[in-house]
Amino acid sequence: MFIFLFSFLPSLIDSSIIYHQGEVIDEKGFETLLKSAQVVFVGEKHDDPFAHKWELEILKALHSSGKYALCMEMFEKDVQNVLDNYLNGKISEEEFLKNSRPWPNYKTDYRPMVEYAKTEGIPVVASNIPRKEASLIARGGEAVLDSITKFSPYAHVKVFTDDTLYRKRFFRTVEALKKSRMKKASIMKERFYLAQCLKDGVMAHSIMEWLDKGYNVLHVNGSFHSDYHTGIVYQLKKQRPDLKILTIRVLAPEEEMDKDAADIIIRRK
Repeated sequence: MFIFLFSFLPSLIDSSIIYHQGEVIDEKGFETLLKSAQVVFVGEKHDDPFAHKWELEILKALHSSGKYALCMEMFEKDVQNVLDNYLNGKISEEEFLKNSRPWPNYKTDYRPMVEYAKTEGIPVVASNIPRKEASLIARGGEAVLDSITKFSPYAHVKVFTDDTLYRKRFFRTVEALKKSRMKKASIMKERFYLAQCLKDGVMAHSIMEWLDKGYNVLHVNGSFHSDYHTGIVYQLKKQRPDLKILTIRVLAPEEEMDKDAADIIIRRK
């Protein structure tokens, strides 16, 4: 049994309210929930600095409690070798950034996590499918999904498309996008949903690969991919129903509280 030797950044704790199942919990209660999970998901709004501060603190806390890998939606699987070479000191940060297609906000928002992992020897996993693969499904639909999951490097990935809540949330989000051609084409909405499920399936498989190596996993992703235990969480639970999973949602200032969105909700005071 691991004992936490880590304390969250006091200024972050002092500026946050942490909820579990709608009830406010303290720092120790949060730590207990963290250390009981095999997989921890942190759902973020990608441009929220408050969420990124919490992600780093959660990574530090988990690292102090055991053997964890950091899986990130923000890197695609075909750049894993580049990421590994950087973490192992074989290439410079400049070369790493040139060849890993980092997100525009990498330096301000995700670099602190990667650098901490590099210093501490924590594996960083590029968990997402390359955009070019997902875009093929958006254009070709179910036939392309079938081909990708049978004959591509992702032939070993299982993809489930039967999550009715996720489908409903996805279509509602797509239809809310102004000036979207998808509003007028149900076939396109269906194809984009299949592409979304493939992304989730690949990220779930990335997590399982590291579980099978004896690691627990922290997965950082956009909140849509893990809210309500849908998306990646659903794909994972379909294959590992007994897995101990904890979902965390860090709210941006404009977002409303919904206690059912995640096991843990963190919001600003």
